[in-house]
Amino acid sequence: MAEQSRRVLLEGTDRVIDTDPGETLLQALERLGYGMRRSCCNGVCEICEVSLLQGELHQRYPERHLCAPPPGAAAGEIFALACTSVPLTDVSVKIKGLKLPGEVVVKKLNCDITSVEVLNRDVYLVRLRLPATASLALEFQAGQYLDICLPNGKKASFSIASAPELERMLELHIRLQPDSEMSCAVMAHLQQEKTVEIEAPKGVCCLSAAALAADDRLVFAAASTGFSQIKSMVEHLLARKVQNQIRIYWGARDAADLYQLALPEQWAREYPNVHFVPVVSEPELSPDWVGRTGLLPQAMLEDMDHFADTHVYASGSPAMVYALLDACEEHGMGAEQLHSDVFAYAPRPVK
Repeated sequence: MAEQSRRVLLEGTDRVIDTDPGETLLQALERLGYGMRRSCCNGVCEICEVSLLQGELHQRYPERHLCAPPPGAAAGEIFALACTSVPLTDVSVKIKGLKLPGEVVVKKLNCDITSVEVLNRDVYLVRLRLPATASLALEFQAGQYLDICLPNGKKASFSIASAPELERMLELHIRLQPDSEMSCAVMAHLQQEKTVEIEAPKGVCCLSAAALAADDRLVFAAASTGFSQIKSMVEHLLARKVQNQIRIYWGARDAADLYQLALPEQWAREYPNVHFVPVVSEPELSPDWVGRTGLLPQAMLEDMDHFADTHVYASGSPAMVYALLDACEEHGMGAEQLHSDVFAYAPRPVK
């Protein structure tokens, strides 16, 4: 039967979605902003299992022709893997834990602190392991953040630096600020305790490879430890093997603050669609620096000849993000093309 667009009734909701010809159930759901449990996306892990109630599916791997029993028939449930199953007819499926577009389930979880590593003079790489129990699993999108919850009830927010594809492992990049009581308390807990409570996921500045159009051009702008949020998004895109053009700009006062410089340099070497530009704003602090200098917005605009089909993701201080927005708008970019959590937690006063 030739592949064509099909309708999918999502049992338990009032929603019906349309698949594109040859598109799997998972691809269609993620393209439209739905969320469900999934991992390998090639039919091996079986995490994305759904129940087929009506219609027929072609499961590409493990290869099977799946047909729901007729109404009233005495038969067990028919299960399919959403990541490799393409509808052959209009179908009805039941998906446990399906999240509607925009729906976020924030959880409190107790994580193991597996390592705390010094990256430079004041930035630490913290690795956390999520609970193994399936009911406690955390589902997040690349670019979201979490809160670390201290025993005294205080919370501190940090971008998740790892991609969702790492599943149980979370990575954080935390700058120690000696003059901040909260910063010192967070680092003391992470260095001295075996576990930490987190609250996640949070944040709306995130992306999904499945939602990208083929001609979308992606530009990432990070200042200092804002690189952690950008790292999550870029590693997600690379894990999904996207072919979209990716430009990464990482700005810092001096070269020492580019604490993982070798990593984006490796991306640019290994992936032809990735271009990386580090920028140092105060080169007098780094006499051996031979790369780009100046302000990050200036470096971006020197390279950008147009903003058509471009999405800019910015991670840094409110001052940096708004300076970038103003500079890009002056060169023809629409405000809706720039995405940042700054717009939510530090909205600019109405002029």
